[in-house]
Amino acid sequence: MKKILLAAASCAAALAVFLIYITLDGGSQRQLNLWYAQDCIPAPVMEELAEEYGSRSGDDSCRIILRSFASEAELAAAFEQERPDLLLCSYTRAASLGSRGLLDAVEAVEWELLPAIGEALPFVGKSFFPLGSRSPILVYNQAALDTAGISPDFGSFEDFLARAAEYSEETGSPFFSAQSLSPVLCACCGSLGYRLEGEPQLDCMDESFTSIYNSLASAALVGSFLPPGEDRLELAAAGLLPCLILDSPGASELPEGLSYAPLPLPEGGRSIYLADILGFAVTGANSFALPWVRDFARWLESYLSPEKVMGMGLIPASAPGESAWDALPNPVLAETWQNSEALIYPPLGNFAENRRDMEEALCRALDLLY
Repeated sequence: MKKILLAAASCAAALAVFLIYITLDGGSQRQLNLWYAQDCIPAPVMEELAEEYGSRSGDDSCRIILRSFASEAELAAAFEQERPDLLLCSYTRAASLGSRGLLDAVEAVEWELLPAIGEALPFVGKSFFPLGSRSPILVYNQAALDTAGISPDFGSFEDFLARAAEYSEETGSPFFSAQSLSPVLCACCGSLGYRLEGEPQLDCMDESFTSIYNSLASAALVGSFLPPGEDRLELAAAGLLPCLILDSPGASELPEGLSYAPLPLPEGGRSIYLADILGFAVTGANSFALPWVRDFARWLESYLSPEKVMGMGLIPASAPGESAWDALPNPVLAETWQNSEALIYPPLGNFAENRRDMEEALCRALDLLY
């Protein structure tokens, strides 16, 4: 009797394993849960990616189940309660999650990346797969510049500030603003060879930082620089602000009348772009899904052509090819990708930890001056 019961128990266990297998491994049942924030990548872009991946045929077919959040802050709050298989986030958030033991790794997937990315992010290709880099860019209102007789070819950061001062002296109105301050400071100081610490008392000891920040403070004092705020893109579209420095172009089209130009950098500095890398982090929420994540990562590299990535408003994470950059969706991004060096801040450390507090403190000081 005991042997019969043991045999029955073994059969039941085998049946349970089989049922789990066909549930998890059946081609039509495979799915990966992917979360993203719409302030990083708009919903239509992610929906197209999921549809393209799901349209593949064969035994390895798998669906992407999307869940969107209004902001990365909302996504982070939800992540504390449950975890998807993949998370679209910044490289700094991915590194932070990894330091807390909240990421998993798949068997290494070889990607052709910029050497700087591989050197700065050792977890790339295992726990994090780059989509592309956000980088600050200048937006200008052509009609406003034409009225003022100013060309959008500003040359250097110093020339840009000089034009801004002349404009404000003649009109009594601000010439430019910025979506936020730290990307401008990082890019300009990085061009001169300095990386911010995120602590004003330390950064103020560097000549490059004090020169750039004091120039912006002087511009705010004379009224040519309107400190960062929420409605700046609307002001530029209305012609009330000739220029605006965005944190990143974004995937959506600019309002009518606005165009892109490279961010002016300091005279004598290196040609660089600040690379705020977006990508897919592997959370390892379901260990059985890791092989599917690896399949997705392999597919993703072939999917992410320079045209696709720049259409998302990002600079490709791969090394530039020989294709004509002026034929790509955003010629300004393409030229930056082709001719500038990526500046990648360490994902963990003083600056990543203190960036938000530094931004708030420096912007408050500019508000008092304006």
